[in-house]
Amino acid sequence: MLDSTHTSIRRGMVMALPVALGFLPLAFILGVQGSQHGLSALGMAIMCGLNLAGGSEFAAVSLWSATPPLLLIAMTTWLINSRHIVMGAALTPYVQKAGLSNPTALTIFFLMCDETWALAMNEIDRRKQAGIATEKLLCPTFYFSLALTLWIVWWMGAAVGALVGQSVGDMTQYGFMMAFPATFIALLAMMSRGIKQWSPVVVAGIVSAIASLFFPTHYAVMLAIAASLFWVYVQGGER
Repeated sequence: MLDSTHTSIRRGMVMALPVALGFLPLAFILGVQGSQHGLSALGMAIMCGLNLAGGSEFAAVSLWSATPPLLLIAMTTWLINSRHIVMGAALTPYVQKAGLSNPTALTIFFLMCDETWALAMNEIDRRKQAGIATEKLLCPTFYFSLALTLWIVWWMGAAVGALVGQSVGDMTQYGFMMAFPATFIALLAMMSRGIKQWSPVVVAGIVSAIASLFFPTHYAVMLAIAASLFWVYVQGGER
């Protein structure tokens, strides 16, 4: 049985809440760092609103200066965000089967971040197991409720951090950055249905750890993605 629109919206917001609580300190720290590198609260809000991807935003802020190297920032952001190509490819079949208009489909991908993607795919899997028709597996009301909640929390948190950034000092000393890996570990555990599915994750983790010893973070991310995709291909693409 399909959920009502009201139930889908409420479910999306409830699913987003734990992640949003993890977003807040990270967004605040990002805003503080942006302010300390010369970015305004409005600039931080615009950047985080247009580029919903925390890792690349932290990298962009760290590279920002009085004369920012825009080409380097753009390339670094692209490399770190290249994982979104893989996530988008996984989500695309469900978007197509849902028969959504082009503006709606493009908005879905615009709002997609790691957490939104993981929670949306988990919801799709739940609906599969409930026997819901293929064209109904992606619920737009659930997705937009989830995605918009996280999007609003992210850019507003960064804007607030930028407003007070000059007065709070180095926020990373309090350990809030642990929210990043903790969130991803929780999402992986939630999505996994067996040990075999963890093998690409293990491969990506090993490759990224080794690569980070020799290359900048964005290259390590790119190599980890390539290695995990190759591993899945060698296994025959089984899920």
